[in-house]
Amino acid sequence: MVVRNEKRQVNQWLARSLPWVAYGLVNDPLKRQRLAMCGRHFWLISLLTAAVVWAGPTPLARYSASSTASGAAPSGPSDGDRFSRALDHVWKAAEGATNAWWQADFVSPISLGAILQVVGEHDFVFTNAPVDYVWQTTQDGEHWDDLQETRVVHERRLYRIHRLTKVVKARAIRWKIEAIRNGPPVLREVEFYPQTNAVIEFPDWVVAVNMTHDSRLPGHGQEFIPLAKSVRADVVAQQIWLTDFTPEWVAIEPRPLAAFSSGSFKDWCQVDRNHWRGTEQLLRAAQLPIWASCGGAQGLAIVAEYGVEQPWDCPHCRDPRSPKIPIYTHIGHLPGNHTLACGDYDECIFERGPQTVRAVTADPVFAGLPAEFHVMESHCGQLEWLPAGWDLIATAGTGTLTKLQCLRVHGRPIYAAQFHIEMAGTPELSKTIMANFLKAASAWRRSEQTK
Repeated sequence: MVVRNEKRQVNQWLARSLPWVAYGLVNDPLKRQRLAMCGRHFWLISLLTAAVVWAGPTPLARYSASSTASGAAPSGPSDGDRFSRALDHVWKAAEGATNAWWQADFVSPISLGAILQVVGEHDFVFTNAPVDYVWQTTQDGEHWDDLQETRVVHERRLYRIHRLTKVVKARAIRWKIEAIRNGPPVLREVEFYPQTNAVIEFPDWVVAVNMTHDSRLPGHGQEFIPLAKSVRADVVAQQIWLTDFTPEWVAIEPRPLAAFSSGSFKDWCQVDRNHWRGTEQLLRAAQLPIWASCGGAQGLAIVAEYGVEQPWDCPHCRDPRSPKIPIYTHIGHLPGNHTLACGDYDECIFERGPQTVRAVTADPVFAGLPAEFHVMESHCGQLEWLPAGWDLIATAGTGTLTKLQCLRVHGRPIYAAQFHIEMAGTPELSKTIMANFLKAASAWRRSEQTK
């Protein structure tokens, strides 16, 4: 836990007071005389004491909790290490807790305007974390007031900044947890800020979206996370399932730098379109850089062209007289007369393994690459044309069948790639594209912040 500004005030008070407090507690005349001499030079003692207090582990608060798991400690979230998951760096409630609380009692009242919290036991999946909670403050240690701006129901974020509407004074702060997900809650780090508009630095972080029908996490698409970390060691991440990928989730501070969308295993007539509603809204807003692979790329094109309100079909169930999403087709089928069920790909022609792709524009994500390059693919579906407002930036290279290999929303760092940079097989190329994409996302965010 970090208390900005308050810590320095406490240090100054201790530095001024310690020599005189010691003087009053010592009865030995010689020792009192020596302390008095120190008191006369209290500015020097103050400087030394402040240095020790500022640099050392002297706590600014006393920490407590409803219960604590073996090896963890209520003081764990106060060590300044935001992302450590080691037990001695976090607070974790004891097994069996259905609700819980964590509390910090300060040596003197603090001003509170904002709170940064990092929760959860897993590195990038929301688990062992509070679902429903509220932060509370007290002036007397007995009566607690809810900070309504911090009340959250159905939490899904590992990282969150709460901003109060006005600054409040607090002798103690309590995290009251009313519902828990998947085991005892873990608080990795908490920081308190004295201003409601405090500038809270947070590292760039990315969200990896599992776009498949299987909502279990970690899941498909998690492969983007180690790839991002391989080119930016400071990047942190969270993985979510498709239904959580909404404008509301993205808008919570701290906001992600970019999102990565995985492939999908079902054909589009088998997909619940409502699960893609948030993706459609984010795509239309075009405020979040996105890199989508394979089925995720096809999904972006489909929602861009048709939305989620009208039914979707697939090439196997499509009525040629009245196609629903003809932008999506299959590469082809093996010779013979086949009656193919939706989702049956046994007779489909696939492109698997390294394939040749050719850049058709000098897009920043292809910086440092030759005009033709090899990248991993695994698909039988493809897009037939560009959605309105999209540009083609890569097409099929020598020997490759799928023509629309990478699309980009015009003027935005939103990409739909038929190939897989997150798949093992072409590591150096994948790192190059990932580094270029993160660089483009950062540049776009800076440009938006200056508008």
